[in-house]
Amino acid sequence: MSKIYKIIELFFKQTHPEDVQKKFFFWLKAPYASRAKEEAINQVWNDLHIEADQSTKKSYEQVEERLEFVARKKSRSISSVIFSQRHNQSKHRFCPPAYRKHSLYIRFARIAAIFIIPLLSVLSAWWFVQNQQAPELTLVEYFVPNGETREIVLPDNSKVIINSGSTLFYPAELKGKNREIYLSGEAKFMVAQDKKKPFIVKTNDMNVEALGTVFNISSYSDNSHTTATLAKGKIKVDIKSTNESFILDPHEQVLFDKKTGQSLQQQVRLDYVLAWEKGQMVFQRASLYEIVKEIERRYDVTIYLNSKAWDNEIITVKFLYDETLDDILTVLKHIIKGFNYEIKGDKIYIH
Repeated sequence: MSKIYKIIELFFKQTHPEDVQKKFFFWLKAPYASRAKEEAINQVWNDLHIEADQSTKKSYEQVEERLEFVARKKSRSISSVIFSQRHNQSKHRFCPPAYRKHSLYIRFARIAAIFIIPLLSVLSAWWFVQNQQAPELTLVEYFVPNGETREIVLPDNSKVIINSGSTLFYPAELKGKNREIYLSGEAKFMVAQDKKKPFIVKTNDMNVEALGTVFNISSYSDNSHTTATLAKGKIKVDIKSTNESFILDPHEQVLFDKKTGQSLQQQVRLDYVLAWEKGQMVFQRASLYEIVKEIERRYDVTIYLNSKAWDNEIITVKFLYDETLDDILTVLKHIIKGFNYEIKGDKIYIH
């Protein structure tokens, strides 16, 4: 799986603020690695397992209208081609010569037709990008694959330690009034002080603002919650969906529950929250699902949980940095009744 594919896939897995959408499309439009981008979009399309129906066709027609596809049509409606194409199960072979020069544009819109509700605003941003001159802004994307953690230094000398399976977007030059960073995943920030330029980390659920401080954010798209935890200094946390704001002191955390939409400010143990930095995994009253997702990221494996018997299981456990995957699964087998597993290469089956 290429880095570019992972970035595009992560973008489609969740909604993003309008400014992130525009910057994503500036990056997508840029001539750098255009072939790799087109192949990645093609792969995302081929990986979709969604059957088209009348609503899909109608959704695509809405996309056509908003993107002015009508003027681009030749002799046959693209939307009808896509609609019949889905039912004929031949999506991976379809590439009419008349549309090849617009391949990237069309394939992206075809994906949007499937995800029309969350992506109509996204495509509007893309249309804006296609018809505007790009600003003097270079956005850097930094992706850390599963099984790794990395440390980088931002242009303002702030340091970031990034956990596995995470992506960080930041301007190559932190110009303007604010220093804005975009995170999908988990990272620890050690912010260089600049009182004239607030440092803001944006995620799908919250914005975290600091002037000079050390804090941790966990915002994985497949986790049930997003957290911001303060180690030193002071931060302001703004919850996007509720417009709530929190001011944190050291050792405090804001937890946003994605399912309920509720936020909680609480005291936490920093050694537990930052255990990942030392290669450890610490879980306090966690579900088996949460533990499984963390194991997948840490060891770069895919785990299949083939039973709902542990849906209500609450687990508190700590794993050290030098424990192997088999060690961890053995511990879980001892503490969870009826837990069994089978390892086949990079795939694990729990039953």
